[in-house]
Amino acid sequence: MAKKVIMYGSAACPDCVKAKEILEKEGIRYGYVDILGDLGRLKKFITLRDAHQEEFQTEIAKQHMGIPCFVVDDEKVYVLLPDDLDLLR
Repeated sequence: MAKKVIMYGSAACPDCVKAKEILEKEGIRYGYVDILGDLGRLKKFITLRDAHQEEFQTEIAKQHMGIPCFVVDDEKVYVLLPDDLDLLR
């Protein structure tokens, strides 16, 4: 069964651009939320980040935004490039 994948990112983020390329190359279907697209999307991402501080702690400590971020099956949150995820299985 295919996993539901939502990616939070921005076209201004080189890691996000790379992540999208990997997902598309691997044929992984995903939803994409451009957090800089409008204020509502940014607020949604910040709420997600605040609710999952453990997953974001390394990025926050480095004063990074924490993108690309992936939410898998509406429950698991990853702040990694997709080649580090188990999305391909």
